[in-house]
Amino acid sequence: MKNTAVLKVANFAWFQGIWWLVILFQNNAVIPVLALIGGWILISPKRTEDIKLMSAVFLLGTVVDAVLTVCGLFVFNQTEVLVSFWPIPIWLSLLWAAFAGTVYHSLTAFKGRMVIAAIAGAVFAPLSYIAGAKFGAVELGTSVLRAYIFIALVWSVIFPLCFYLSNRFEAKQAQA
Repeated sequence: MKNTAVLKVANFAWFQGIWWLVILFQNNAVIPVLALIGGWILISPKRTEDIKLMSAVFLLGTVVDAVLTVCGLFVFNQTEVLVSFWPIPIWLSLLWAAFAGTVYHSLTAFKGRMVIAAIAGAVFAPLSYIAGAKFGAVELGTSVLRAYIFIALVWSVIFPLCFYLSNRFEAKQAQA
């Protein structure tokens, strides 16, 4: 499959489907989300890069959201933690991996535009978390305004970092 408008739209729809699955069904969405991630990897024209970036962002996002949880910004019900040693619900870590699956595809408009990526991350990522809270997937441990500010600060770094990592993985793949 070539990186065309159809691929971008399919990738965007794929991620939105995963977002809705995890927000509405949390732990009950884990198996379908794993299947969707596996399906994407099978059809991706950048399979190797996607796997590397999805793995890195899966871990990075888990650490980031674990820190925000420990700091009290996010509150999860203990029944949401499916794996006892994992610091956040696994569905949230999988959402990070799925997000990384959009970087080479539907989010290419941000590639090489780190300032725009920082602004977009600061504006849109908090809205996603707040929407998740409105649907009951997470509880905010502070006011919506404070949560927005903290998440905006974090994502103004995380979103450009994802593109930095994608460039590194792409460059290494080109050298191979």
